[in-house]
Order: sequence, then C-alpha cells, then structure tokens
Amino acid sequence: MNPTTHRSPGRAAARALAAMSLAAASFLAPTGAHAADEAGSGLDSATETAAAEEAAHEASNTQADNAAITDATTTVTTDPATDNADSADTTDATVTTDAATDNAATTATTDAAATATDATAMASAATDAATASGTGGVTTCNVMRTPPDGTTATLNRGHADIFDLTSDAAGALTLRIKEDATGSGVLREPEKTLLAIPASTLTQIPDAVSQTTGAPAAAYLLGQSGDNQATVLWPGWDTLGIAAGGYDAARFHITYSGPADGRIYAFTSSFAEGLKAVTADGSYDLAPGGDDIDQPYAAHKHVNWLFTRAGRYTLTVQASAWTPGNTGTANAVAPTRTYTIDVADEATCLAEAGLTPGGNGNPAAPAPGVDPGSTDAQSGAGQSGADGDSTPDTTDRSASDTGAGANDPAQTSGTGLGAGSSGGAGTAYGVTTSGTTTSGARTTTSSGERCIPTRVTREATGTESAAPASSQAPANTARTTLTVSVGEGASGNATEGHFDLGPAIENGSLVARIKDDRTQPAQWVDPSTLTFALGEAARITAPADLGFVATVGSSVWLIPSTQIAGVPWLGLNSQREEIVTGTTGGVQFTLDAVEGPGRVAVFNAGALGSGVGEHVFDGPGSSYTLGPNTHAHQNWVFTAPGTYTLTISMRVTPTGAALTGSGYGSSGEVTATGALGTSSRPMASQVVGRTASGKDCDLSLAITGADTIPLAVVSLTWALTGAACVWVSSIGRRRNARAFS
Repeated sequence: MNPTTHRSPGRAAARALAAMSLAAASFLAPTGAHAADEAGSGLDSATETAAAEEAAHEASNTQADNAAITDATTTVTTDPATDNADSADTTDATVTTDAATDNAATTATTDAAATATDATAMASAATDAATASGTGGVTTCNVMRTPPDGTTATLNRGHADIFDLTSDAAGALTLRIKEDATGSGVLREPEKTLLAIPASTLTQIPDAVSQTTGAPAAAYLLGQSGDNQATVLWPGWDTLGIAAGGYDAARFHITYSGPADGRIYAFTSSFAEGLKAVTADGSYDLAPGGDDIDQPYAAHKHVNWLFTRAGRYTLTVQASAWTPGNTGTANAVAPTRTYTIDVADEATCLAEAGLTPGGNGNPAAPAPGVDPGSTDAQSGAGQSGADGDSTPDTTDRSASDTGAGANDPAQTSGTGLGAGSSGGAGTAYGVTTSGTTTSGARTTTSSGERCIPTRVTREATGTESAAPASSQAPANTARTTLTVSVGEGASGNATEGHFDLGPAIENGSLVARIKDDRTQPAQWVDPSTLTFALGEAARITAPADLGFVATVGSSVWLIPSTQIAGVPWLGLNSQREEIVTGTTGGVQFTLDAVEGPGRVAVFNAGALGSGVGEHVFDGPGSSYTLGPNTHAHQNWVFTAPGTYTLTISMRVTPTGAALTGSGYGSSGEVTATGALGTSSRPMASQVVGRTASGKDCDLSLAITGADTIPLAVVSLTWALTGAACVWVSSIGRRRNARAFS
C-alpha cells in the first residue's frame, strides 16, 4: 500500500491544543435542549408506515413537523424513481415513527418541540453567525431543519456500511452506502442519503479513553459493537468487494466541515488490541482538512465514532485501492462522494452554541444526567432506561429485553475499557463464582441461592423411553455444531474473514447456516463444512475482566468483537430475508452442549467496544435472544488449546405455519444422546435448575432481570410505605389546623 504521508511537526501540538479546548468546552457548553429530546426518546418506535417522498418532503417544510427532526422520529423516505441502476431492482421502503400515533401523554412534548422550532425559524442573522462552522464551512444549526436537496432516504438506525467500496472485473471502483435497515444489502447513493444521529447518543467518555485519545469528556457516540442498532445507526465500512478487481488494500481520504469546534473521532477498542486509532498517521481524531483511513486487507469493519458537537457535518470521501504488493501510487481511485451527517437536532445544536431555540442569546440550562463531569451520566451509546428516559437501567436485563444484544454499561465489570479494571468473578451479568449461569431467566430459591439453568445427562424415565426422542429437532428450531481448533498449530478452513451464524428457511424447514463473506457475493453455507482456527493471532493474556471464565494472566484465545487480521470474525445474524419477513420477534440462540479441553464464554462488548458487557453464553443451557433483522459480533473466549465442538440451537416464531425443525433429536426439553444407561434405557440430556451448591430448584419460577424479591420483603415494604404516608398526612393536617387556629 502507498506509504503514509506524515503531517508537519506542528500537527501534534495543534491536536493537543484542540483536545484541551474541546475538553474545556465540553464542561462549559450548555446542554439544556437534551432534556426535551430525551423526553421524546420514549416514543413508540414500533410504528412503521409507508409514505411517498413528495408527501414526506412537503410535510418537512411545515413548522409543525420541524419537531420530527429530533430523535423522537425515525424516518426513512425513498423515491424508487431516483434509484440508480445498481439498486433499481431493490424495493425501497419507508420507515416512519410518527409522534401522532403515540398516546396523549406525548402530545405536550411534541407541541413543545414544534413551538421551539417555530421560534428557531425567527432566529436572527446573529444566531447564524454564532453557530457557523469554525472549520471554514457555512454549516449552521438551523440548516438541520430539512434534509439536503435531492435526499431520498434518511437513515437513523440499523446496520449500514457507509463506505461500501466495490470493484467490477475491469478494476473500476464504486463507493456507496450499503444498509440493512430497510432491506438486505440495500445500496444507496451518499449524496441522496442523510445519516441521522439522535441526541440520546450523548455519552460520558471514560477518563482513560479521553486521556489516550484526546476526546472530550462527553461526545455523541456510535459504538463499534452495534448493541443499540435497533434504534441507533451502526456505521462501518466494507472493502470485501474490491477483490473482484484484484485489489486487497484500500484507503478512504476524508475531509469535512461541521459545527463550530465540531470534530470526529474514529478508533477501535478490544481485549486484543486495546485502544487503536484507524487513521494512517495514528491520530484518534480526523483532521477537518483531510485524514486517511487505511484498510490494509479486505474486510468488513466497525469502529467507535465520536462527534464532539451537535450539528450538520458534511464529509467529502475519496476511496483508493491497491493490488497485492504495490506500495506506490494507488492502482485505482473512485469518484469523490459527499456524505451528510446530522448529529442531534437543531434545538440541541443551538443549546450547545449557548443560545436558546428562540435565538435570544440566553444560555440553556444543562440537562440532568449528561453533565460531562458527572460519573452518573450515561456511559453507553445512547442507552436509556426502560421507561424511555435518559437514566440507564441498573437492574439486570435478559437478552430478550435488549433486542439487538444491547448491554448496559452501568452493569459491566471493571472499567469496560481494560484500564484499572477490577473484574473478577461474579461482577457481570448473570455470573456467579461457578461461571455456569445464563444471562437469561433465573430466580432465587428459599435458601437465597440463585437457580441456575444447568444441562445434565441422565437415564430416561420409563415414560420417556416409551416415547423415544425424534431424530429431528423440535418445530421452529435449528440445531448445529460449530468446530473450533484452538492453540499453536490450530488448523481449519476458516482462519480469518467475516462469518455470521444464523437461521434460514429452506423448503419449509428451519436450518442453521453461516454467512461466509470471504467470497462476494457472500455464501450461506452449512456450519458443518467449516472449522474455525484460532492460532497465535487470537492468543491474549487474560485481563481481570475475564476472571469469570479464566485465570487472570493466563493465555486464552479470543474471537474479538471487532475484526482483526488472522482471526475469523464470527457473529450472530437474524437478517436472512425469509427470516426478516417470515418470522416475528428475534432469534433465540441456546448453547446446548460444549465439548473441549477448556471453558468457553461468549459475551457482548462493554462500553466503547471493550470490557465485558452482557453475557451471551456462559455454559450449556444458557440462552440469548438476538433482535430481529440484526447482525452483531460478540467476544468468544476459549481457555485451553485443543478442539472444541459447540452445539447451538436457534429458535424462531414463524408468522405462518410451523417450520420443520432440523438437527439431531430432541423431544421437548429432553434430548436423546444415543447411549444406553445401566437399566438399558436411553440416556437423555436436559436443562434443569441447580443452585451453586448443587441443589435442585424450580426454573419455572424464574424471571427475567433482577432477582425475585421474597413476598415478605415486598409486604413489609408496602406496609412501611403506607405508614409513612399516614404519618406525613397527619403532620400536614396538624400544620393546617395550627395555621387556621
């Protein structure tokens, strides 16, 4: 690849000064408009309607609809007639969350937002000057009222490779957007697509990250893990398509303008590599005047994106590609493309500029929960409580509650970033000192011990023997086995590249498939045809955060949540077209059995892509629900060298007739192993409830989330609450009596 062109010596000093300025600004800039925006984040995102582009555009010109620019409204508008030939055969969809469909409780919030936008429309030229870009552009807060001319789609959630670089057989490069929010692999022209980031993504940046990267204490975060892609955009890039032209390396040269003091940061974070810049010169932020992001091998990649200010960013991107072994000038250059990214909303942008939406120059009051100096502020990518406010949940949440594998940063072990982490057993979701519990349903027994789903093998009862297990998995269930070779000398036919495990429907049967992106277009293959090899590139020293599965300081082998060279990148997927259209809800993945020389754990990344977030699999019997139309990557840890076989089942809920199951035999919750017991009855495998001390317990009493509270405690709590109310009431009556005596 073309050697990196280094910047002038003054570049580092300028970056340091900018970082200090941004850090100071993050503490001083008012953030009052976030309160209204966060209040609107609870709107019902499940409402989806189809609308024509002309009607949507006309509606956006009315002041009443200006409030819909906030993250309370999710809009994807398209015009099939304007699609280019490359995507002409793709049916564009319109996804709209309309505040009007919500209940009356949200009316006041919507009216307030509309009123604020009406006032903004009367902002003076002084407001424009105050909010003009400090980087040489003319982008202002009030330009965010409407999408740029010619926009046919607004994307504000879901998976999107915003830099999708492909080549034809002749070597010509094309740079576009490829998104999965409105379909599967929908191609869009950057100039016709607005990328929208809600104000709810304002995130407290940990001190360790700020100190290393120079990022401010708070910024708008799009995390590399995609844990909230059901509601927030998950942008990345994809260069796998350049192989058709004989290329293997690519570069994206990016320049941009944006709001005053607005900067963009891009970096990865993982157990394997720690914090790592993605720019060619090793800087964590992108210079507005121009920066390069190099992708030295064909890959599909996601990183952490930080935007330091609310407002509209306009990016100019030029992509280049190199053939293997070429270290000189690029072999091909794609036409320059223009991207528009709106961060937060106009009211938030004005508030950060020290102005109220009315443009009168009065500073806005800071919103609770987002003070850059507060350790209680949000620490996840737009995480919000169950009631839709900005307060992160502090109770455990099951995978079924979190949709697309969302994790709660407040519940991660250690720092979530590998710096000064305490880690240890029993510090993360559903983890006990035995390390065998699941992140899903659980309960507390009368003795106070947790009831843990545990897979046991036993001899079948007479009744079970009389009705032997079927040779097929139950209806709507696909079961498969993954083979993983670990350690020095590991061998297999899947040594690196991008892979997703997920269900598919073929001839009325639910089957397990792996999406293999090593060829373009990707192929969905039988998992039994692949052996994943984790060699030296996958070996790391276990940090404290992995204390729940491995000895701290020992060697473990890791498939990280972000792609690295020399390691297969395995994720979970619910995006097959027939799964999206023919099932409802997510896909429940269950780790049925593990055979191998060591332990296996699978978990979502914590805040900013590192640390331990929500647990996916902690052992046989543990389950995890992946949200609908989602593709996400977890961390897979193996603690000892050797060969592992992981038996995994996937269960869906079809919208029509039941699907025939696939995989080896099972009957209800009991699975025949094929062996005979001492009484000549079949041996059976089953998930049952066990406490850490080995006692039987009833899993049917399990709940999702926080542990069950004994009835006596609940009764006592209500009794004390009632007594307090009576006491306060009596005091009030005595005071009133004295006042009138």
